[in-house]
Amino acid sequence: MMKTEGVEVGVSKQVLPLGNPFRSIAGIYDAMSILISFGLIGMWRKRVARMLAVGTGEVALDLGTGTADFAIELTRVSAVGARIIGIDLTPEMLVQARRKVYLQGLGTRIELRVGNGEQLDLPDNSVDLCCSSFLVRTLTDLEQGLQEMWRVVRPGGRLVCLEVSHPPQPILRALFHGYFYNCAPLFGALLGQNLSAYQYFPQSLRAFPDAPQLKALMEKYGWKDVRFHYLTGGVVALHIATKKGSAT
Repeated sequence: MMKTEGVEVGVSKQVLPLGNPFRSIAGIYDAMSILISFGLIGMWRKRVARMLAVGTGEVALDLGTGTADFAIELTRVSAVGARIIGIDLTPEMLVQARRKVYLQGLGTRIELRVGNGEQLDLPDNSVDLCCSSFLVRTLTDLEQGLQEMWRVVRPGGRLVCLEVSHPPQPILRALFHGYFYNCAPLFGALLGQNLSAYQYFPQSLRAFPDAPQLKALMEKYGWKDVRFHYLTGGVVALHIATKKGSAT
């Protein structure tokens, strides 16, 4: 247990269903994301990418890159000499990502790798920016993931997480939870997937901290100047943090 503003916060580890649920939905992931978010997901990603433009010689890590939508947006607004690395646990998602990157002509600017966000195959202090969009909620061990992100970011570098959240206003929170918990699996079924394949995604939000609790967790594991902004009434939250100190 941890405490934030005098209130104890329990951090639950996610329990994944048997197998990786993303493997079976890779082909419809983009359509599903647009449908669930009523088309807002593209706006959220573009807004965040514009805040994070990476300079020449800098390295950005897009953790849980999925089908590479955020990596592509970030590349578009970054310097030509910037290096973007996209890592995802699911090879089937990266198949879709590579196709997109190729069609956009960005194959020399975006490097895609299979990898685990809780055990990153990257050296200490090796990236200037670690960003994720709709990834941290699905980590099996959120605390381990935050520590790994801190390990690979250089001193002075940034962590940016865009994630589904719990709206702070009670009525909106109740409406959103009712929608997300009940409708997301049905949308998956409409797109031809087994209903059970999408049961995991609403379940992943139930155990996920709200925005102030996630801020406290980041601070607990070494991140400084942590702040968050609610988007669309708190349906999603954007957390931004900095790694202080000097490389040893």
